[in-house]
Amino acid sequence: MAVDDESFMLDLYRDSLKNGAKEFPAFEIQCDAYQTGEAALTAVDLSVAAEKPYAIIFLDLNLGTGIDGVTAGERIRKLDPNVNFVIATGDTGANTLDIGNRIPPMDELLYLHKPFQVMEILQFVAALGAKWQSERLLKKAHTDLEAKIKELQHSERALKDNKAELEDVNRQLIETNNALSILARNLEKARKVSERQLLHSSRTLILPIVDKLRQSRYLRNHYTDLDLLSSYIKDLDPGLADEMGISGSLSATESRIAAMIKLGMTSQDIARNLYISPETVKTHRKNIRRKLKLQGSGINLQSYLEGQSG
Repeated sequence: MAVDDESFMLDLYRDSLKNGAKEFPAFEIQCDAYQTGEAALTAVDLSVAAEKPYAIIFLDLNLGTGIDGVTAGERIRKLDPNVNFVIATGDTGANTLDIGNRIPPMDELLYLHKPFQVMEILQFVAALGAKWQSERLLKKAHTDLEAKIKELQHSERALKDNKAELEDVNRQLIETNNALSILARNLEKARKVSERQLLHSSRTLILPIVDKLRQSRYLRNHYTDLDLLSSYIKDLDPGLADEMGISGSLSATESRIAAMIKLGMTSQDIARNLYISPETVKTHRKNIRRKLKLQGSGINLQSYLEGQSG
């Protein structure tokens, strides 16, 4: 489900997940889209009653009219304690602690900063979809096991007269637990394979198109943007940020400026491209060097970034 008061965002979700259905044939992917929290609440209530709950809800914080996103999420959580939330917002000042307290638990609550790319949506769907399916299977197995245990307790006297049958049931329970453990590991492997497939598709399908656009003289004013896009795609690699030692340290703006520096752009070029002052760019450069622990080292920032990315 996608909940956003802007219709073009809902169209983006629909188109992205339509493509996702082709990328992940193992999943049954569909996208219900709503512009108000009230409509989303009604849909969730009906889905739970029909025993066809949602796996993931992409939720905007600012929904215009009616209840806000956090209130909608809080009420939805009471209806469905198992759905995964992805808070999609452009508000950098959002109080994540308050949101986490109102829409627990934290392991079912992630954040996606606007504007985002189609690939980011697909990655969330692949990872959270596999997690949701795994949890449902495990809960079903747990329920079945509890029911079996209760049945065994009621039949305790009869089972005492048939020790062989009791041993057989216990063996089946152990085999079931082992099978569930194997299933959980296989689902994790499937998630990693899906991530690699997304990475391969972006590099083999999208990069050639970007390179072709780069050769058009009619897009000369957009060469910088195309170069940045190409650089972002080439750097898409699970674990890349950790290998560079900068995971979680740079802000979104600093990460973008770092990518431009890596391409060899000057502070003036970056300022013109981002519509900010050169002084602001210089401040960001200082912050990047500080966070990467390069202050006073004499190391060229561009050379460092190029070296770290391969």
